[in-house]
Amino acid sequence: MSAPLSQNMKQFCVNCQRNLQRLRCRYFSVGFIHNTVLKGWVRHIRKQKHIAFIHLNDGSQKPAPQIVAPTELCSNEVTEGSCISVFGRFQESIGKEQDIEFLAEEIKVHGACDVKKFPFQPRKIHSHEHIRQFLHLRSKTALISAVMRIRNNVSMAVHKFFQDNGYICIQTPILSSNDCEGAGQLFNVKVLEKTDDDKVSEQDFFQKPVYLTVSGQLHLEAVASGISKVYTFSPAFRAERSSTSHHLAEFYMIEAELAFAEHLEDIMQVMEGLIKSITVDALETSAEDIQFVHKRNSVTPDLSKAIEDIVKKEFIRMSYEDALEVLNKNSASTTLKWGDDLQKAHEKSLVKYCGNAPVFVTDYPKELKPFYARQNSDQRTVAGLDLLMPRVGELCGGTLREERYDLLYQKLQSKDLLNSLSWYLDLRQFGSSPHGGFGMGFDRYLQFLLGMPNIKDVTAFPRWTHHCPL
Repeated sequence: MSAPLSQNMKQFCVNCQRNLQRLRCRYFSVGFIHNTVLKGWVRHIRKQKHIAFIHLNDGSQKPAPQIVAPTELCSNEVTEGSCISVFGRFQESIGKEQDIEFLAEEIKVHGACDVKKFPFQPRKIHSHEHIRQFLHLRSKTALISAVMRIRNNVSMAVHKFFQDNGYICIQTPILSSNDCEGAGQLFNVKVLEKTDDDKVSEQDFFQKPVYLTVSGQLHLEAVASGISKVYTFSPAFRAERSSTSHHLAEFYMIEAELAFAEHLEDIMQVMEGLIKSITVDALETSAEDIQFVHKRNSVTPDLSKAIEDIVKKEFIRMSYEDALEVLNKNSASTTLKWGDDLQKAHEKSLVKYCGNAPVFVTDYPKELKPFYARQNSDQRTVAGLDLLMPRVGELCGGTLREERYDLLYQKLQSKDLLNSLSWYLDLRQFGSSPHGGFGMGFDRYLQFLLGMPNIKDVTAFPRWTHHCPL
């Protein structure tokens, strides 16, 4: 049985526990002071004649307190990048940079690291492009591990928002026989089969064309005809041959569907509430990581203010017609006429004009929105909207859905979709309700929040045209 702790030692334990909770240091302990083990990968090591200083991290949070080790405990395998366990105890630090430090008594090397071949050199700030060349290793960098922690926290905040507001999560299918958006940017799913003569042939597994989903919207609409508030948080795929800093071939979509939505304002309130909620949550749960990523990305004060404004101010609302007037009036090089689509440069210009605040643009010409958008009474516009954000442009798109059977029938007929989407039309015959919904690009939101120059750096394994390395 161990001797009872003195009052000073008890207070030291309390102080250490508070500090550890603040640092969120992850370790497995048998007794708080002694017989503790820290596990992770060496981020930095500085060896002196008699003593070595090690910064260890398991990637799940900010680094643990500095490890102080007798140099003889550090074999040649204890280098940057090596995976180790350190046994020892916490003690009060004599240094000024931390309250506590970890005194090593034993070091076990699980996996050595060839420093000469390792692509990320210690204490060197590598470019995003360099890090992106090593997708299988980049989670070892401070930047990407911080981004992944933020992504995790924001993902949980998305689910929390919908669950707290009475939505049911639906796992919509990855394989789909419909092109929801009608844009034709589809990945076709085929089965590769070997013939008797060892030749490879492509076969349709489902006896008809099937694609990777571009959106779960139509499936959500089907479920929303019986469950009034539903959402999905799923991957989507677009075969868009673009390598810009805002495009991915595989990305995550947040989509929601609301029965009994009769006005675009019903949709906008949910969209605005979602973005405000997850932004507040991110700033609370990931403050240190966001600050670190902002510093790495040289984020300007303008973005920091824009993030603050999301939380504090109402989003701006304007019609497509008003947006054209603003753009034409405030740009000598812009001449937009009715029916022109807004390009990314127009979107960013509009947001800038509105003081870098999020802007809802509503009531687009019917030719610019998909077949399912509800036609307005003026016969030339639909109840559709886009949400434009600083730096990234369009973040969300939504519409009231056309619930009137005759009008939807005409639209499907004009696009030769009556056969493939007969089930969708069917929904309007059996207790149809006014309804609407929206989709939000999760990766693009993170790109905005983090000031990330390229969307490929907010996901662990980005895919884009001509690039699917792993």
